[in-house]
Amino acid sequence: MSADKKKAPELLSPAGNPEKLRYAVDYGADAVYCALDRFGMRAGAGNFTPPELAQGVEYAHARGKRVYVTVNTMPHEGALGELAEYARILGGIRPDAYIVSDPGVIDILRENIKDPVIHLSTQASTVNSAAVKFWYRQGVKRIVLARELTLAEIAEIRRNIPPDAELECFVHGAMCVSYSGRCLLSNYFTARDANGGGCAQPCRWKYYLREEKRGEAAVAEEYGDGTYIFSSRDMNMIRHLKRLAEAGIDSFKIEGRMKSAYYTAAVTNAYRIALDDMLAGRGFDERCLRETESVSHREYGTGYYFAKPAEEPNTVSVNEYISDRPFLCTVESYDPAARLAKCRQRNKMCVGEKANLLSPGGFGSNFVITALYDTEMNPISATPHAGMEFYIPLENARAGDIIRGA
Repeated sequence: MSADKKKAPELLSPAGNPEKLRYAVDYGADAVYCALDRFGMRAGAGNFTPPELAQGVEYAHARGKRVYVTVNTMPHEGALGELAEYARILGGIRPDAYIVSDPGVIDILRENIKDPVIHLSTQASTVNSAAVKFWYRQGVKRIVLARELTLAEIAEIRRNIPPDAELECFVHGAMCVSYSGRCLLSNYFTARDANGGGCAQPCRWKYYLREEKRGEAAVAEEYGDGTYIFSSRDMNMIRHLKRLAEAGIDSFKIEGRMKSAYYTAAVTNAYRIALDDMLAGRGFDERCLRETESVSHREYGTGYYFAKPAEEPNTVSVNEYISDRPFLCTVESYDPAARLAKCRQRNKMCVGEKANLLSPGGFGSNFVITALYDTEMNPISATPHAGMEFYIPLENARAGDIIRGA
């Protein structure tokens, strides 16, 4: 859908498992993308069983949201029979679209599912309008453009394609170094097939670069402890949503199916607020940026939207993840009469600590943990056990809220 039709861009969030799907939906996503345990590019995400996916689709549809299923690996010959059965299972669940990269997979889906809506994955490395028009003629509804494109190139592509050809682009999260994620390093070093969903992310390891003939004597170091020439920054385009919309992008995609439920909720919430502010003509709220900085991430950048890969390096200066707010617990239920929230632990919290309660549509409210109780309502001083249930007094809360460090 072209920008001049004034349709609001879609906010598309990752759903690595059923819990993350619920958080993405509840915290403002218009649509989520997920996978069963096969043929998706994030085999380690937890993913969904068929009954879980059916429940997730029902949950999203009941709230007016959409579900897209990734089938974007590049299956070898021996997997095609299993893929056909997989397609028949998906056909019975009826998600809203399928994200695919292999042309053969598109055919198999069409042979086994009635009128499947196809979105072309970024793994197909689409970088020009000719390719978009080719896929459009094949009945593909949406193209997820390659991450290597600049904003100016995307705008030019939009001008040269049919108005109802949809464009989707990543706006937040990890950036694959190999061409739109077609990585060979993972297979080489770990025998984990990156194009089959098992990427070990070796592009983010620390490397020492040596010149062959000089041996041990010549080690290229960028920061005194190695070189990070492969290691990309995480993308963060939350300040630039208006420019993305003006370029004609129909769907803003957040990466992160292997991230935590807190990441899913907080980042989706921040982009929802920023996008709604943009659509209402309000200025950018700096608290949205701070929310994205509260989750685990690497150094942020803007990908290649404002410069080609060769013009501006996208590498990190420090090879580590950054997070300034621990994810303490989730609120499972709330009793307004007793003003008690039943919670499930994610990290240890102690009486006397400061914390922050995050709800959909806001930036959280700080409070002091004045008391904690076990499930028998005995006072406790801390929550040391992973996944333990406990109670905490709160003035107001609701199921699905998140408690994090202040």
